[in-house]
Amino acid sequence: MRCEDCRDAISARMDGEDPGVEPGTVDRHLDDCAACRAFAERAAHVTRLARIRPAEELPDVLPGLLAALDAGESRPAPPRSRRSIARDAVRAALAALAVGQLALALSGIISATGAGPDQFAGASMAHFSHESAAWNLALGVAFGWAATGARRSGGLVPVIGAFVALLVALSALDVLAGHVTAGRLLGHLPVIIGLLLLLVHARLGGDGRDTTADARGDGGVHHRGTELGGPRLGDGGLDGGLQPSAHHRAA
Repeated sequence: MRCEDCRDAISARMDGEDPGVEPGTVDRHLDDCAACRAFAERAAHVTRLARIRPAEELPDVLPGLLAALDAGESRPAPPRSRRSIARDAVRAALAALAVGQLALALSGIISATGAGPDQFAGASMAHFSHESAAWNLALGVAFGWAATGARRSGGLVPVIGAFVALLVALSALDVLAGHVTAGRLLGHLPVIIGLLLLLVHARLGGDGRDTTADARGDGGVHHRGTELGGPRLGDGGLDGGLQPSAHHRAA
């Protein structure tokens, strides 16, 4: 038996593990090898010292921890910024508009049941009411989605903006031609207000993006990659939309 194998077996036996060889083989090697006997004695001595060593006194950290917790509870909450208050107000208004648009959608579906069979451009008035109800439902869902503070809700602006632009232009032509009443036009006001709120919401960073230097809190200092037109962390670039934990100018 080699000395290396014998010493491995001795260490395993002291640790309560399987030495991997017959115990008699280790003992016979120890009878013939003075070096391994000395190793076994030193290992036993070190093991005994480690196991019977008295426990060290450690400082009691509990009082300090409890004091720190009490201090944290008594510390007043930091004041909310005007940006945060404005963002919550815009979200509340979007939520109210969402409820209104959903009510309009339900009203359109109900009113379509009494529509006559008159047809225009291959569809009955009931079908036109259903299409209008579907648009109102979609707008209500969009405003509700933005009101939750969902990320990337600013992507709703181009779609709803195009809808509002065409609606305003066609409504102006209908007013000049006398094809629409004032009451009907007032029904378009919520979606126009909703578009304005979405623009303000995106400006305030309500869709997960802080668009001003004061929102970043770094005085306008940002990554060199942004200055060169490259993707920035937090804008859906390199990290898939995660916000950076700090901003440093590259050397």
